[in-house]
Amino acid sequence: MSRILAFAGSNSSTSINYKLVQFTTSLIKEHEVDLINMVNYNFPVFSEDLEREKGYSDLLKGLKDKIVQANALIISVNEHNSNPSAYFKNVLDWLSRVDRNFLADTKILLMSCSGGRRGA
Repeated sequence: MSRILAFAGSNSSTSINYKLVQFTTSLIKEHEVDLINMVNYNFPVFSEDLEREKGYSDLLKGLKDKIVQANALIISVNEHNSNPSAYFKNVLDWLSRVDRNFLADTKILLMSCSGGRRGA
């Protein structure tokens, strides 16, 4: 049995990408799934000064540990103006500073949904 971590790359309480992840994980029956809501993961905008002054929060280290312990990830990334959201990019920036190889050997299902004409 594989351990799958699933989340949306959005911190919106009304995220359609989170709803997509919820639906997708509801279809998985033979694996352990940990669905997290990124609304509960609030990180400041990455800054080398902030990193130097305050280091890494326990919340960030906990998220990194969940990712590293998972055999696979399911991520639905929202888009803003045809790009991944600033929130998701910021999360990746922080995570890569804690452990540059935090995604090494991890299988990833990357998906997206959008109501816009040019979105996912």
